[in-house]
Amino acid sequence: MSYTAGFAAMEVTVRGVLPIGDTTENVTYFILDTLKSAIVGQVMLPKAVKRSLAVSLTVKVPSSAGSLAIGTFDDGGKFEVASFLRVEVPAVQNPGGAVGPSGK
Repeated sequence: MSYTAGFAAMEVTVRGVLPIGDTTENVTYFILDTLKSAIVGQVMLPKAVKRSLAVSLTVKVPSSAGSLAIGTFDDGGKFEVASFLRVEVPAVQNPGGAVGPSGK
């Protein structure tokens, strides 16, 4: 049995437009389950770019994750939401096969 066999995952999409500036260092942005105050994923992106750049990344998170936010942690450990990024959850999270009327 695989270690990951008992853990269901769903794919979410991180979208946004990166800030424009001269900084070229990378920043780790954490995806936080705000209901459980738990980190469920992360992405690494440039802190700033020289011209407008839209991003769209697919990330796997636990399917049990609730409300999601993306951001960084300040020096005091407080989570700060990245206003230029968002996490999109698919409308259909757990398709169960064919859907239609039952034959009752």
